[in-house]
Amino acid sequence: MRKFLGIALMSPFTVLLFLFLIDASSIEYVWNNGGSDLPLLYRISAIWAGREGPLLLWVAMLGALILIDGEKHPTESDSQHQLRLRLLVGFSSLLLLIALMLNPFRATPSDVMNRPGLNALLQTDLMVIHPPVIFAFYTLCVGVGVHAISAMLLSGAPARDRILYLARPALWIGTLGVGLGGLWAYTVLDWGGYWAWDPVETGSLLPWISLIILLHLRLPKGMANEDHWFVGVGIVPAFFAIHATLVTRANGVWASVHAFVAEGEIDPSMGPIQRILELGFQDGAGIEVHLYLLILFCMVWLGTRHFANSEEQEWSPLAIIAGALLGSWMGAVEVGILAGVFAFLLWNQYANDERVVWMTAGVTLLLFSYWAALLTVIPTIVGMIGFLSPMFLLGDQEDPPLNWNDGRWQQRLVLWVPMAVGAPFLLLTWLLLLAEVDGTNMAWHEIFGLPLLCLSSIGLTVYSWRKVVKPHYVPRLLSGMILISIIFAYTMGGALPGDADHEFSEGITRGMIAGFALPLFLFSIPPMVRLVWVRFGDFQLRRKPLQLRRMAIHVAHLGILLLLVGHVFTTTLVQRGDPSHIVMLAKDTPIEHGDYWYTFTELTAIGPEDEGWGEKVGDGKITVTVEVRTEAEGEVIATLTPGMLRFDEGGISARPETDIWHRPHGDLVMIFDQSQANELFLTSFMQQGDSVDRIRVVIYDLTGSHLVWTGWTLILIGSALNWVMTPSIREEEEE
Repeated sequence: MRKFLGIALMSPFTVLLFLFLIDASSIEYVWNNGGSDLPLLYRISAIWAGREGPLLLWVAMLGALILIDGEKHPTESDSQHQLRLRLLVGFSSLLLLIALMLNPFRATPSDVMNRPGLNALLQTDLMVIHPPVIFAFYTLCVGVGVHAISAMLLSGAPARDRILYLARPALWIGTLGVGLGGLWAYTVLDWGGYWAWDPVETGSLLPWISLIILLHLRLPKGMANEDHWFVGVGIVPAFFAIHATLVTRANGVWASVHAFVAEGEIDPSMGPIQRILELGFQDGAGIEVHLYLLILFCMVWLGTRHFANSEEQEWSPLAIIAGALLGSWMGAVEVGILAGVFAFLLWNQYANDERVVWMTAGVTLLLFSYWAALLTVIPTIVGMIGFLSPMFLLGDQEDPPLNWNDGRWQQRLVLWVPMAVGAPFLLLTWLLLLAEVDGTNMAWHEIFGLPLLCLSSIGLTVYSWRKVVKPHYVPRLLSGMILISIIFAYTMGGALPGDADHEFSEGITRGMIAGFALPLFLFSIPPMVRLVWVRFGDFQLRRKPLQLRRMAIHVAHLGILLLLVGHVFTTTLVQRGDPSHIVMLAKDTPIEHGDYWYTFTELTAIGPEDEGWGEKVGDGKITVTVEVRTEAEGEVIATLTPGMLRFDEGGISARPETDIWHRPHGDLVMIFDQSQANELFLTSFMQQGDSVDRIRVVIYDLTGSHLVWTGWTLILIGSALNWVMTPSIREEEEE
């Protein structure tokens, strides 16, 4: 029966895929997005161009999960197993029902004339791979959440091993999917970078951070049993996976360049929840986003019920409702709901350690909400006082001494860093996403988020100093590192490459933020490299899976540090869209910009019938040749050929083509932005290259960009080895 259900859920997508491959234009969805002239692989990417295709893809992925993870686990009772399958099948069936309401197999009307064609931004190789990987990531996160929910509903049921069993591959696939999306943005979009805190990007990052927290979960003595917390935290990746889908599918709520479907006009004064409710239930699209919203509310209720004392669980819905009403009054319903949940959990806990958790969570929520401009000063202060008021309930317990000079205490402390830093960073990023419904504010993410990530690098540094640095030196060294970072930020921040002098806000420049973060990240890399080398030596000596897994974990940590350094250079220090990056080039005239001289020498306009046409798609192409020199009359050190592709069908008539100069210290990116590409559309159509004597290009000099991709690769290698080695380690321990 399980196999039949899995195959049945996969069948509609398989049929749709076949229809696109044969270009069955009698089907309207295929007519609107496909094309017989598309390469075979691009006919696959055409499936994600509308609403119906991605929905059927997700249903198919859930069907595959039922086939792969549908068998009964050794630690799973029969009732848990049946409940888990029912939850998966129920969720999949709801999605399938909505997809069928959208009627993906409806016939093409007889009165249609011109075929729209596939969105030009989807006609790339990466778009064939990226969406399926992302939906596989979301599916595994849902699988993690379903394991947790089944254990929640059957109180006391063990679930830790099964949650981790899916969390490890979910992290690897999520790393791959988010990275491929960044690579697509880097090479196809006219961003000049891999990351811009776009809502869809940020939405996909949230379940990834949730998995990091879950896989590093540590509990101090005195709190509830470990399995209880693994179950509670296990629902979070599923929550944010569905939330990420909501962000993408409810376009018009969050303004995003990633979303290719639209919902209509939305009142800009509304928050996210009000905007979603405003979409209504008139069609399958409206029902779909409301279904996601309902599931998210149910998850919040289940999580509240799980962490509450058993005799208080029935009051959890009232806490959510009261929070929603309070949030509506404050102007931020989402913040009010979470504040109500945290307050409810704070007041019904008996263990002091758990009271501290919810008290800290409430204060942090309100503080971050103020930073994100979701709350004003008065509600923030009143709310923080309310959360701090129960401190007298903590009694006269003696707090454990802060043994800063004790090595074992230091190592126990750093094991909590992923939770102590990851959870606030997750909360902050989510709140900023809620505040960015009308446009991304990169400054908020960098000013508030990057210092939190600096704490994670400090934790990794202290961990890698174990058995190398004497414990009583550690506090002094850390104080020195922080002092050096502060001094460097104020004295040398403005000298960093990129737009270091650009102000994030009054008195705070990009260089200051980057100048504080860079020394801390760089200080942490050498000891982590040493630790990787030591673990590699241990593996060479013993050749056991456990040694390889330990090395793999540190390889992933090293990858994160390298990626963060690259992020500072390519994102924190770069003001995208700033006019200073726009360069006007007159033909055969050297123009100085930054460290180089640029000379526009030639413009070529060709079509598919011309010799030299090597594009898979497009109806015409313009390529400009730009020579790069260190001096106006010096030797040519690089030749860049940015351009544009013309599309005579579809919503985008011209797609900018990026060219990248790969240098040892980082890439230099030259782009025809969308407006310049549109201006040259007619030139491409008429193939009159000689008539253009002036062009406009966008140039980004991205020092350290290679570190981003090096770090991403190391994270993939480390997380893959950790995932693969875990079963071997279990077998080794059993022997």
